[in-house]
Amino acid sequence: MKSKGMLRAFSFMLLSCFALASEAPAPKITPKDVTLDMVSKIKVGSSNRAQVTGLLGAPWRTVNYGDCNPIDYQEIWEYLGRDAGGVFRISIEFDEAGIARIIAKTSAKGRVIVLAAAPAPKTTHEH
Repeated sequence: MKSKGMLRAFSFMLLSCFALASEAPAPKITPKDVTLDMVSKIKVGSSNRAQVTGLLGAPWRTVNYGDCNPIDYQEIWEYLGRDAGGVFRISIEFDEAGIARIIAKTSAKGRVIVLAAAPAPKTTHEH
């Protein structure tokens, strides 16, 4: 009997924790001080992950497609900033060697502008 009571008490506490957690407000996303001037210092085709981190700091979010196709860029770092139009997102796509290949800005209204892009590195094809 004692174990049934303890099990009920534990279940009640666990459910209470879930209820409290579900009522907690979502964390507010605050943009960092990333500016377009800072982003313009990234050299697509030559800047690597360490250099981007040195310029902009740690990314707000990273996305990895995990696709095995080396032509498609697989890793994207995202940063948040604010300008007169509101909060914007900067997306930096890296190739498999860790070199920045595409930089895009997504405005608060969803408009995407490619700020810079470098062609894919030349690959050698052997028979």
